[in-house]
Amino acid sequence: MKYTPEELNLITLSSIPELNYKEKYTALSALTTGRADIEPIKNSLIKRYDIGVYNRVKEQYCGDDFRKNLLDQLEKRDIVCVTYFSDGYPEALKKLKDPPVTLFLKGNRELLNNKCFSIVGSRKSAFYACNGAKKFAKEISQYFTIVSGFAPGADSSALEGADYKAVSVIAFGFDHIGSLANYEMLKKVEANGLLVSEYFPTVAPQTYLFPIRNRIIAGLSAGTLVVSAGLKSGALITANHAISNGRDVFAFPYAMTAADGAGCNNLIHDGAILCRGVQDILGFYGILPPPQKRIELTEEEELVLGIIGEEGEAFINTLSQRLNLPPFKLIPVLSALEIKGLVARIGGNRYTIC
Repeated sequence: MKYTPEELNLITLSSIPELNYKEKYTALSALTTGRADIEPIKNSLIKRYDIGVYNRVKEQYCGDDFRKNLLDQLEKRDIVCVTYFSDGYPEALKKLKDPPVTLFLKGNRELLNNKCFSIVGSRKSAFYACNGAKKFAKEISQYFTIVSGFAPGADSSALEGADYKAVSVIAFGFDHIGSLANYEMLKKVEANGLLVSEYFPTVAPQTYLFPIRNRIIAGLSAGTLVVSAGLKSGALITANHAISNGRDVFAFPYAMTAADGAGCNNLIHDGAILCRGVQDILGFYGILPPPQKRIELTEEEELVLGIIGEEGEAFINTLSQRLNLPPFKLIPVLSALEIKGLVARIGGNRYTIC
């Protein structure tokens, strides 16, 4: 890949973690005349780890040898560097108030050329939310590139639903993927979809980088669906980034007593689009999927399904009391609904809608 002088300087800038965001974006905004972005901070001091002393940016990082070596290393690892000035830089991110200076990509970059939609939620999402994320991703991925994080729970379920042909935005450099518990999942995304990071490969995970990362998830996407969120969930940060940048926000509804959905209910109260089914999203964008064959249900199956849908999840004893039927008569009804893919057993004789 051939880089312009401006791109080379942005790549250089991204490899200096000691420079804070204010310095980076000040440098980025100075590129209106095409001059090197390093110019406004050429006299800054940064720490060089190998010898433990401070060096001036211009002296240490502006040399042609440094930049050539940097690009060669990335190419050998199949990492593509896309800068704010590159043709492959997503136009959607340029509209952000704080666009990432540089993106490091591994996988199928063509996915960024499609219209994107993000699905996010808590890492401690209940079965209802994880199953919803997976189901919605499967259907929405027929029309959009699915974007999410990578944490266990809702994010991983969304990636799985899209058959890993999705974009996963990570909050650290690629060197640290191997240390994750869900390493195998991210390798599937790399093989089938796309991994995205704004951080140089050596940057280690830090707690504060995750909420910063969320602006990219929201920024890439025309809309964001929040499938689960407590009152202090990272998914709400993604939703707020979407709102502040004029993107559409959808949310699953929850019972008033459901702590893991309190954030979703607040989003709906504040104007997010209540999402009862995937058609609420597709219809919003004018997409009419082909009609699906209606699943035939018996009268008892209809009644049981209605109660579970009303409750969100229900114990078999609750169904027994509501329908005035002994549990042993409900077991074959519930089994039939499981076979038809409409309900799932989640332990403790509890059932939920799929």
